Amino acid sequence: MTQKGNFLLLDIEEFRPWLQKQKVTRRIKGLQVHHTGSPNYSTRKMMNGIAQQDHFVCLEGMRNYHINTNKWKATGQHLTLFEDGKVGVSLDRDLNMTPACIYNNNAGYVGIEIIGCFDKGVDTMTAIQKQAAIHLYAALCEKFYVPVNTNKIVYHAWFSASGTRLGDYTPGKSSKSCPGTAYWGDGNTIASASKNFIPQVKVELERLRNGISNATPITKPKDDEPMTEVEKLQVANLEKTIQQQADWIKAEKIKANMECPSWAKAAYEYYKDYISDTTGSYDFWRQLVINYRKDNNIKVN
Repeated sequence: MTQKGNFLLLDIEEFRPWLQKQKVTRRIKGLQVHHTGSPNYSTRKMMNGIAQQDHFVCLEGMRNYHINTNKWKATGQHLTLFEDGKVGVSLDRDLNMTPACIYNNNAGYVGIEIIGCFDKGVDTMTAIQKQAAIHLYAALCEKFYVPVNTNKIVYHAWFSASGTRLGDYTPGKSSKSCPGTAYWGDGNTIASASKNFIPQVKVELERLRNGISNATPITKPKDDEPMTEVEKLQVANLEKTIQQQADWIKAEKIKANMECPSWAKAAYEYYKDYISDTTGSYDFWRQLVINYRKDNNIKVN
């Protein structure tokens, strides 16, 4: 954790502990997703996956542009996510301040800029930046109880220049293509967000809430060196953990609203005149069976 000028620079592992300590009195209802467009991987002078430009030089450059050209009073965004997974915190735009990111749609939001231009044919997001983005958004959702869906985690491309929420990214009507027509390798539509980005944030949020340790800590890749067998095993274990959690979430959703199971049929027939439909949670059907046994003096050995 390093502070210099108007910014605080955190390793991604430091972000969640730092965030949990912040006292935010402003009501947070959602999170914005942006790419910077410029600066990007080219202006950051990327060589072998490593930027040659100093993080603070980049951050101060954006701040100067926002103040001197856009005539804003401070840096537009609260947080900036770099290609190496580091997080720049704007000290002049703390979380209690409204961001200046989406016209007429900033109140109640946290503004996050991801370094890069993720339009088709420009930058391809690094693996470490992807991992960090998932963790950052999940940590924010955890802190502010933000639902993980496309109503509360919004792309700039879903709004017009006047701030109207569009049905989707619409070329010619959308204010910008931000966070990029090839963001996350999928695109900037609601369907693309729902395909990978949002589900991965959900899985990470469940991991954080359940206190499950990450099998593979977020670390900077070693230039062009191939993964060792240990690293390959760590990746495989992480993928297995993510799949197990996704399967668990799916199973819990099914259990929360399931059709009457075979073992509860007798109880359902007995009480059906008092039940509005044939679906309910696992615990509902279990309690129904217990009541049925009690009413009919059926004891279980």
